Amino acid sequence: MRHEQDTTGNLKKLLLPIFAFTPETHLGMGGLGVALWKNKHPTITTRTSNAELAMLYTTRGQTIIVPRYFIFTKGEHYLIDGYGQGLFEYHDYYFGRGNESSSHNRELVTYNLVGLENKIQRRAFAHEKIFVGIEFRYLHYYQLELTDGGLLQTGKVTGYQGATAVGLGPTVTWDTRDNVVNPSKGFYIDLRTTVHSVGLGGNVNYHRMIADFRKYFDVVPSLRHVLAFQLNGNFVRGDAPFKELAELGGFRTMRGYYRGRFRDNYMTAFQAEYRVPVYRWFGVVAFAGLGKVYDPNSVNFDGLHYSYGGGIRVQVSKRDKLNLRLDYGRGDPHYLGYFYVGFAEAF
Repeated sequence: MRHEQDTTGNLKKLLLPIFAFTPETHLGMGGLGVALWKNKHPTITTRTSNAELAMLYTTRGQTIIVPRYFIFTKGEHYLIDGYGQGLFEYHDYYFGRGNESSSHNRELVTYNLVGLENKIQRRAFAHEKIFVGIEFRYLHYYQLELTDGGLLQTGKVTGYQGATAVGLGPTVTWDTRDNVVNPSKGFYIDLRTTVHSVGLGGNVNYHRMIADFRKYFDVVPSLRHVLAFQLNGNFVRGDAPFKELAELGGFRTMRGYYRGRFRDNYMTAFQAEYRVPVYRWFGVVAFAGLGKVYDPNSVNFDGLHYSYGGGIRVQVSKRDKLNLRLDYGRGDPHYLGYFYVGFAEAF
């Protein structure tokens, strides 16, 4: 049963027993704590901040701990955005590298991972919601168990015995969305680049750049129909561990593919989603996407992968538009599709 508390008129707390389902985890059960609040300013409108902590144990024997936060300080002078990961006995699949990798090469890899990504940004202009700052990344993969004679082991792929990555770099975010967890209008542009270096305390050297463009249209304002678009790119150069290469698929990007079904140095994906409230706390969505991974020396439109699907939304917080998300995506021709259960929108 949901426990909801609002003792201050501003801070809202949600405590939820949850279940989740993704191709990577199968069924997971646990708890989710969410805090939603506004750091109010006397004259400047400040959007809702949110922080959450999810803890799950899955039917594959995995323990997953994920804190996530998106915080506006008073008057939106600063934006603090990030998340952590604690994955223990995490079972994953490696399909090789490249946009044409075969599903028959699937090999099981089990590992532990602890990580943190955190951006601290300051508003650059009084009349524009542009934030400039710095990102810090830390990821530690350890206790890997590989498939004997598999691609990772025989090829001695970077990271096959574990890796520690420490990165630092500049970020720029332009965010005019009306709501962070479920926007209906505005746009979001996030550009960040991090240099991961032995000199910072890691044991690998590589460079990673993320470009994330989103646009939201309130198509039918009286009925709250929303059309959302996202163009997302991940560009990796250098000797990155295999888990740090650009991956296609997963819970948020190209639903319908196992996360990491295709991986390479570069990944670009385009997604669209149409969101329709049906009755009070219930709604439906339809989505589709195009994307591929590729080598920097072979940039073209050949071999695009597609995905499509739909889902339902169940509102768990009316004030802050927080939804429970249940999606079904198709894409990989070797599978009938994948189900996804979680909270907040994919993008």
